[in-house]
Amino acid sequence: MQSEDSAAYTYLTVPPDPTLRSCIGLVVAGLAARARIGVAGLEDAVELLEGQHTSEVPTRYRFSVDEDSLVAEIETPEGARGNGEPDGSAGWRTVVELVVS
Repeated sequence: MQSEDSAAYTYLTVPPDPTLRSCIGLVVAGLAARARIGVAGLEDAVELLEGQHTSEVPTRYRFSVDEDSLVAEIETPEGARGNGEPDGSAGWRTVVELVVS
């Protein structure tokens, strides 16, 4: 896996409209195909990511792909790092990691 400094990310911001959740699945499927990752677990991964979508504010996702994995992260609110500890800035929390098996 790449370090955060050398990773290239694809970003997706999904507006709070629930009808736009399917965009998440399209992006994940496209990136998985690019990484040549099989579809096993893809449906579950999309479900997890769609479950993170909020209807109050836009939800920001970022994805990274390397030779053998796809990592999907969600932006955490300002003042939290995903572990509930305040740090004064927004961060990213890994939600899904698909790997070539």
